[in-house]
Amino acid sequence: MPQTSGSPIRPRPTLLDVDEFIEARVRPAARRIDADAAFFPDLLAEAAQLGLQRIVHDGAGSLDVSRMDLAREVTERIAVHSPAVALGIAGSRLSAYLLAKYAPAHVAGRWLEPTLAGRTYGSFAITEPDAGTDVRALTTVAVPDGDDYLLSGHKCWVGFAPVADFAIVLAKVGSADRDAPMVALVVDMSAAGATGRAGPTLSGFRGMPNGELLFDGVRVPAGDRLDVEGFAGMMDGLNMARIDAAAYACGLLRGALLASLDRASTRQAFGRPIGDLAIIQRKVGRMAADYRAARELTRRAAKSFAGGGGGDQDVVSMAKMFASDAARRHTDEAMQIHGALGVVADEDVNRMHRDAKVTQIFDGTSEIHETMLGRRALRQWARGEPLTAFVGDGAEEVCA
Repeated sequence: MPQTSGSPIRPRPTLLDVDEFIEARVRPAARRIDADAAFFPDLLAEAAQLGLQRIVHDGAGSLDVSRMDLAREVTERIAVHSPAVALGIAGSRLSAYLLAKYAPAHVAGRWLEPTLAGRTYGSFAITEPDAGTDVRALTTVAVPDGDDYLLSGHKCWVGFAPVADFAIVLAKVGSADRDAPMVALVVDMSAAGATGRAGPTLSGFRGMPNGELLFDGVRVPAGDRLDVEGFAGMMDGLNMARIDAAAYACGLLRGALLASLDRASTRQAFGRPIGDLAIIQRKVGRMAADYRAARELTRRAAKSFAGGGGGDQDVVSMAKMFASDAARRHTDEAMQIHGALGVVADEDVNRMHRDAKVTQIFDGTSEIHETMLGRRALRQWARGEPLTAFVGDGAEEVCA
């Protein structure tokens, strides 16, 4: 989105800035956020002052996805201590990305800068009570009415839903027919008939607002739509969300590894540290290897997104699936290494274990990612197409 001539050039955050923010503000608040499921608008405002929501924008405010790998790194570092805070920042970054890339000028002009500044929150709304993985089963409908749409439907499992100022909503046009065309509307949540409310209490990512959006004949100007086919635009955004989901999982893996090293080095059994036991060494060794593998795969996904075009869908799926499954497996091992302490609700490894399970489910379950990957690999093989994402020979790295 072009910036007006009077817009300031904003400094960009460094990783030192991020680490200082984590140590001074995120880490001390993490247990309280999880225990109380307490929202953290103050932390989001401070993150915005550092520029964390605008990492994929340039100094003048225009979109610059070349920095997606830095966004991934920031997400991972924060998620070591609080995936909820990492999600709050990344969720705002996602809304801003879609606004900057696809929204008409008057819509971006209203919502983009306040979202980057942490003053407004936007929801990304696809899932419905009876339509998650099967997006074609959506029943939220936008009926054309003169220069407007009349929007009716119900979205669930939506980040920021109880506090959202606006929502980017995927809807079918005209009818709920399975093959009806789709549109992505930017909906002012203060409009008549629009409601955001909290959903059920979640076991992980506690503190990050999540819930439902309800639309009862909400009048949305036809011009308040993303300038892209609705499904395609939302899938572009979903690729970004999946890279962040992989990065949350990498943060949890890193946290589990560090906690396990500390516990194994200090906990005594039979007169020696439990880290002297081969079985503990094997657990830690596998944990370390899987963390590095998940991190490198997630970096590759982020770098593919940084090249433009929404990223390599297959690599993104691989990163999200592998990292989330590894995080669940190894946070479980971290709990085992901690023994009875691991099942104490407010211990870090217990929280990591609960958070890790969430990463296996949102932004596409592990099962749908492995199914999509297998289907696309088989189709490419049958058509004789290059299997670059699946068995690439790495020549591009060697020659770089």
